[in-house]
Amino acid sequence: MASLARWDDYTLAKEAMFFHTDTLDAPWTVIRSDDKKRGHINCMRHFLAAMDYNGARNRDIGYPDPKIVGTASKFTNPTTHKQID
Repeated sequence: MASLARWDDYTLAKEAMFFHTDTLDAPWTVIRSDDKKRGHINCMRHFLAAMDYNGARNRDIGYPDPKIVGTASKFTNPTTHKQID
């Protein structure tokens, strides 16, 4: 229960971390996980889509849902450190 009272603090810290560490050389990939099952599936799709292995095709695996998988800047506003819904 104590952590729930600090939710806004955690969110501000996460936003600041993205703002200061998301670079072209080392970009963050964010997986929105409000729905854990969809988050897990899309995380796997993201990794599999980034690899070339044994002739597997994205049409067989599916593509990551852009509403769930994206860059840190896509899901956050770096100037205000507030989450964009």
